[in-house]
Amino acid sequence: MKAPSLLVLLAASLLVAGCANFRRLAEDLNFIDETSIVSARLTNAAGYDDIYGLIVEWDAEHGEVRSADYAKVGPVGLFGFFVKETEDQYVGAFSDRNGNGVYDQSDPAWIHTDASGRPVPIDIDPATDRARLEGRLSSSTALPADMVTAARAFKGGRSLEEVASGWSIPVDLGTVADLDDPRFSSERGSRGYWEPAAYPIETGIGIFFLQKYDPNKVPVLFVYGAAGSAQDWRTFFREIDRRKYQPWFVHYPTGRRLDEMGSSINRGVELLQNHYRFQRMHVVAHSMGGLVARDFILKSRRDGNHYVDRFVTISTPWGGQAFAESGVKRAPSAIPSWHDMVPGSEFQDHLFDDRLRGKVPHLLFYGHRGRRSLTLPAENDGTVSVASQTHDRATADAVEVRGYDEDHVSILSNKDVIQRTFRHLDGG
Repeated sequence: MKAPSLLVLLAASLLVAGCANFRRLAEDLNFIDETSIVSARLTNAAGYDDIYGLIVEWDAEHGEVRSADYAKVGPVGLFGFFVKETEDQYVGAFSDRNGNGVYDQSDPAWIHTDASGRPVPIDIDPATDRARLEGRLSSSTALPADMVTAARAFKGGRSLEEVASGWSIPVDLGTVADLDDPRFSSERGSRGYWEPAAYPIETGIGIFFLQKYDPNKVPVLFVYGAAGSAQDWRTFFREIDRRKYQPWFVHYPTGRRLDEMGSSINRGVELLQNHYRFQRMHVVAHSMGGLVARDFILKSRRDGNHYVDRFVTISTPWGGQAFAESGVKRAPSAIPSWHDMVPGSEFQDHLFDDRLRGKVPHLLFYGHRGRRSLTLPAENDGTVSVASQTHDRATADAVEVRGYDEDHVSILSNKDVIQRTFRHLDGG
């Protein structure tokens, strides 16, 4: 079942300001304010098995470990954590050769160091409230013996799950997904909207495949919209020609800032391209996902990557949403992505700084099966106004614009929309 539309979610929530959604959101926003994000990448992870990424709060002077967390690391090598205390945090990793779930001196390892090679705590960038690290596993690298001794004392007889802080961010890049997995459900998608910090911890983030990577098939990346989930794309996934294409989908919390999500997708796709060396890919996006997807494509091209070949958006609010402005002004707490959905927001002002026409052909679909609404103009698709979906900045940069007598959800099952999408990807 499709998650409630963004408009319905907001309207219902504003009528019941003290509802559970806003209480959860307030707690989530407090967590975001009080924590930083640490991410690390092991550039040679593909050559190792059973990798654990670690973050350890280690007071080297007193020989104490105060907290610790871990994450299983896949072949692309990316892992991350939320951290509250930003001092004395050491980040490392090891390949568990004997499968005992703990670090042994013989295990290939990596630890973040300074230029001289001395292990040092992470340094959080105050501008982004993040730390981004990179390293390589090596048999000649050992985790500091004093830290290992203190960590074992901290662990005692407890399991890894019992000692972990539980703030790791599972990152999947290239994992083959089962769409029936509960983490891809519509209910989880709604939680990603209202709980943008808890969602990554509980559900993970990443770019998932629906089949094992095939170098002879072109990747098509699907990006869902606000409160959405991979379930939104079931009809497309069923109809896509698996002889030519391999469907991928982004799994992300839609309540986060859109610029942040665009950057995350850009990094994830770049890492996948470095790993698999595909030459081109296509992008298909729905609703707010179109804004995130365009941001990703622009950033990718600015980074010198030109593998995105064709772009399709469906029912995207290119001109923003007036209700987002009301939500930012009147709601007890504002979902972070609302700030970027306000018409004329800084995010939207920069979304068309660069043109795609002549570089990445963009096919734009919109719906106009609307309903009477106190918060929408007469012409709408039940969630987004036609004026926003057909904003002149977007239509001027598209190679084709087509409207349908469909609402915001039903358009994803329209046969002509699906056929024209795949025809566009074919180059037609």
